[in-house]
Amino acid sequence: MAEDEIVLNTPWRRDPGDVGPALERWARETIGPDIELFDIRAPGNGYSSETVLFETRDPSGAVDSLVARLAPMPDVFPVFAEYDLTLQRKCMQLVRADTDVPVPDVVHPEQDASWLGTPFIVMRRVDGVAPLDVPPYVFGGWVMDATPEERAHMQHNAISVLVQLHEITPETHDLSWVTPRQGGDSALERLLAHERWYYEWAREGDTYPLIERSLDWLEKHMPRDIPGVFSWGDARIGNMLWRDFEPVAVLDWEMATVGPREVDLAWMIFLHRFFQDMAERFEMPGLPDFMERDTLAATYEGLSGHTVAHLEWYEVFAALRFAIVSVRTTARSVAYGVQEKTADPDDVIMFRNLLEQMMDGSYWT
Repeated sequence: MAEDEIVLNTPWRRDPGDVGPALERWARETIGPDIELFDIRAPGNGYSSETVLFETRDPSGAVDSLVARLAPMPDVFPVFAEYDLTLQRKCMQLVRADTDVPVPDVVHPEQDASWLGTPFIVMRRVDGVAPLDVPPYVFGGWVMDATPEERAHMQHNAISVLVQLHEITPETHDLSWVTPRQGGDSALERLLAHERWYYEWAREGDTYPLIERSLDWLEKHMPRDIPGVFSWGDARIGNMLWRDFEPVAVLDWEMATVGPREVDLAWMIFLHRFFQDMAERFEMPGLPDFMERDTLAATYEGLSGHTVAHLEWYEVFAALRFAIVSVRTTARSVAYGVQEKTADPDDVIMFRNLLEQMMDGSYWT
């Protein structure tokens, strides 16, 4: 499912060899008593949950390739306060039923935590490759090796996914189950209230001045009366599986929500800018002409007929969301002794320079 298997130092994850026997007992109870499991392994990336890849063989010899997504164990410093696998399953079922966006087929949702220690969902595996996060795809690999025309086709297809997802709206579907519970009169007010709530939970009493400054900036400059649509939440090319530069599976729905269209668009723009900035800091060329801001915005407008507005605000919002996630993942690494706590709390934000540029206005010049 990935270009390479990169093994990260993640002591909060279980060994697939420990999960395998319990998963096989579950399969024999749920799928069939003579089911055999083999090739049980875990991909090396991903931070918010555990993923286990495995094959099943029935008595006739038929083989099925599956993937289990496990909710994080409650005692291993989770990234998110809530990890709702039911919500993720409902997102994929909605998208699968009402759009042409490819998503995995959820074949076995399991709420009984007694099997593996947490709930999990089992999906049919999709044959495709994802741009790597570790090391980032801007450092090398199949995206770097592609022709400019192939990358242009890829980014056009990525934006097409967003346009199709955003055709699902509160006017066409009941989206109450994916709407943030935090208060507010508009979709944006609810989203920002959710981020404030998440920050209070994630920081565990520590203060991050740059994040609090960004929250205040977003409150002060918030666009008003912007309608919300169904939002993927973690919209980026690394969360898609690709084949011949066509998306064959859209993954990772734990951040799905209801928000303005630009929330997903700005996240996709910023996450590439984050990787590109990392490449430049290592004096590597990266891909400066790929997933470029104005090109993506123009592509979105051309495919959707929607005029992109207030993009700067949504880019700050994207950076803020990623900064709070960074706070949590860094705190976990410190708790497990993988890294040391920084003297300056804002240094946990890997892209501190970019967020500071946003705050002083120089980011867009």
